[in-house]
Amino acid sequence: MAIQVSDPTYGPMLDPREGDVATVRTDVEPVRWQPLDPGPVDVPELVFVDGVQQVEAWLNITPHDDPAPVFGVAFAVAAGAVVGGADRARVDEIRLQRVVMTEGGRCLHLPPSGGFAWDTRAGGGIDPGAMAGRVAGFRRDLEQTIAEGMAAPDRLVVLDGRLSFLRETRHPVIGAVKSHHAMYLQGEHAGVVTALRAGQRTPLFAIGDDRFGWYQRLPNVGDAGWAGVLRGEVSQGFGLAVARRLADVAAAALPRYAGRPHRDPRAPQNMQPIMALEQRLRHRLGDRRLAFRAARVACAQATLDAVPSARPDLRIAAA
Repeated sequence: MAIQVSDPTYGPMLDPREGDVATVRTDVEPVRWQPLDPGPVDVPELVFVDGVQQVEAWLNITPHDDPAPVFGVAFAVAAGAVVGGADRARVDEIRLQRVVMTEGGRCLHLPPSGGFAWDTRAGGGIDPGAMAGRVAGFRRDLEQTIAEGMAAPDRLVVLDGRLSFLRETRHPVIGAVKSHHAMYLQGEHAGVVTALRAGQRTPLFAIGDDRFGWYQRLPNVGDAGWAGVLRGEVSQGFGLAVARRLADVAAAALPRYAGRPHRDPRAPQNMQPIMALEQRLRHRLGDRRLAFRAARVACAQATLDAVPSARPDLRIAAA
């Protein structure tokens, strides 16, 4: 028996009941379905891209001209890139955005407060889950922009997470999915995953009509069960030959960057450059408690679009 113990803060590492899995085909790569050792590859410069998000206040706004409340959220997102070097990695780019978003078409304008300033957006759904999804969408947009900007012929960009929302790029970008919220393989094919040793990968499989995927195992936690298993993804637009080469590059190169369990509860799938980048990004976001306090102060002087008054009569509760 193999049991993987994960920090619940980051959600389930493996839950076969979750997720909406696209059609999967396992007849993609013309090899036997068994653990594969990567062939000889030239490892290009690796660039790791990741982002973080921070909800700082949920808002319930009652305008004077309408008894129906307007819901909103104040949040911050940040994303960045780490370039892996022969000796040490370096942070190459960081972008930060702080936003107040409201449902529907009415924008809430918050004045700067306590060193915090918010961009204004509207269109979030009434359902808090839908609004939380929009927050994640802002983070993904930042990650995509950075990934596309860092991609180059002599680089391999490793984007933390799925490629489902990534626009097509001219140069290679792969997704590195560390949390398995859905089972993409069943039966004998899933058995190949559990048989992997560190540094090996499965054959490629097709995920729907847009992605190739593979599983690979990282070192530092043994070879039992799903411990240390990472799922890779690459656009089918690059073709099968390129996808095979990129899967081999990932299987050969990523074990060097595997996280250490004594430093990160999500190790080894949360790779060391990603962990360092997340720490830098969260520092740049600032203290959430200070941001909440600043949002409360700013709400006392907020204005809401479409309120015909020089001094809008707003009652705003921040939670």
